[in-house]
Amino acid sequence: MKIGILGIGNPLLGDDGFGVEVVKRLSQEIGESPDVEIIDGGSLGIYLLPYLEGKTHLIVIDAINFNGKPGEVAKFKLEEIPSYIGFKVSEHQITFHEVVALMNLLDIKPSESLVVGVQPKTNQWGDKMSPEVTEAIDKVIDEIKEQIKKWRESAN
Repeated sequence: MKIGILGIGNPLLGDDGFGVEVVKRLSQEIGESPDVEIIDGGSLGIYLLPYLEGKTHLIVIDAINFNGKPGEVAKFKLEEIPSYIGFKVSEHQITFHEVVALMNLLDIKPSESLVVGVQPKTNQWGDKMSPEVTEAIDKVIDEIKEQIKKWRESAN
């Protein structure tokens, strides 16, 4: 079993930096182990693919607009994330939806996945994370630890 924990987003855009902040703190709390790799994916886009290859289990953390209240947390399966490839003039324009589509095309999908999203309040340049989203960090870290524990127990 190889678990990838991927935080994505841009910390320069307020709440969009949620996933990156979660993996930063998670790394400080639990560190990596032979079966867990913590990945600060930032806004790498297509360049995430090598980090995702070979992962049997994947947790993705991001700020996702699902029309909830700011700071509200929702969980999805990777299969529930719309995947598509659109016209691009640069590889820097690749979204996570397109990364999921490429994972499908390349057949590098994990056997188990969890996407943890927080409803953002603000995503303006230079904004700090809103208090509502900041408060969700510890809850999400606890949920990630619990999911890792469940996957490890089911592997034994």
